[in-house]
Amino acid sequence: MLITLSVLWGTAYLLIAVALQSFSPVVVVFGRAALAAAVLLPLAWHRGALQSLLRHPWWVLLTVLLQATAPLLLLTYGQQWLSTGLTGILIGAQPLFVALLAVRFDPSERPKGAAGLAGLLLGFAGLALIFGVDIGGSADPLLGGILVTSAALCYAMGSILIHRKLTFAEPLGIATSAMLVATATLFIPASLSVPSQSPSMPSVLALIALGVVFTGFTLRLFYGLIARVGPAKTTMAFYLSPGVTMILGWLLLAERITWSTMFGLGAIVAGSVLAARPPVVAV
Repeated sequence: MLITLSVLWGTAYLLIAVALQSFSPVVVVFGRAALAAAVLLPLAWHRGALQSLLRHPWWVLLTVLLQATAPLLLLTYGQQWLSTGLTGILIGAQPLFVALLAVRFDPSERPKGAAGLAGLLLGFAGLALIFGVDIGGSADPLLGGILVTSAALCYAMGSILIHRKLTFAEPLGIATSAMLVATATLFIPASLSVPSQSPSMPSVLALIALGVVFTGFTLRLFYGLIARVGPAKTTMAFYLSPGVTMILGWLLLAERITWSTMFGLGAIVAGSVLAARPPVVAV
């Protein structure tokens, strides 16, 4: 299940690239969120996972905007100017931003000791390497890198808010509400961005698969894994999926893998593991 989740997450960026060939970013995000909501809503309703969200609706709204709507838009717009491999690697920096934000906003999740500090430094050195060598100074790729990295930061902010403010809510309810809010928020912008020409069949199929399988089904699998093996083991998928994206981009889209890409990915993953690892408890 963990490998399946990593592969699905890693493959999603390839489908975004195909969908963007016919649809604007806002239509891709709207379609993805609406289809995922259609998958998640019946399950969340059956399990009664939405009722608890009414206790603090404004915190829920702020969190899901940061955790879903904003990063999905930033990610999709940014990927227009980046390879799928680089997109997956930059999004994979999310645990680094969680660790950095936790220094100020979530003491229980702060990096621990010298290893935690070394992890932060190593991870951000990997990010700097990706920006300096693979992205370079060209305007469009640089903008794409900034947007995708901002998406990773938004995901991290949303994670901190969920941990600090929404502990009363079921994760399935949060995921479902995130897709519903994204759908409602983007309905009008997406309606105004419908393509004037008929989209290609590969783009249509990619968008459908992205919403139903690679968002809706993946979120169900993610929360099922949390219940089955716990959150610590489940988060291994965050570290595995960027490598999956990079390899699939190389195999299927003929994207180039450079030494800086491999070193940058390795530094980000190793830094994330060190920065997020639990403290050693003496027994």
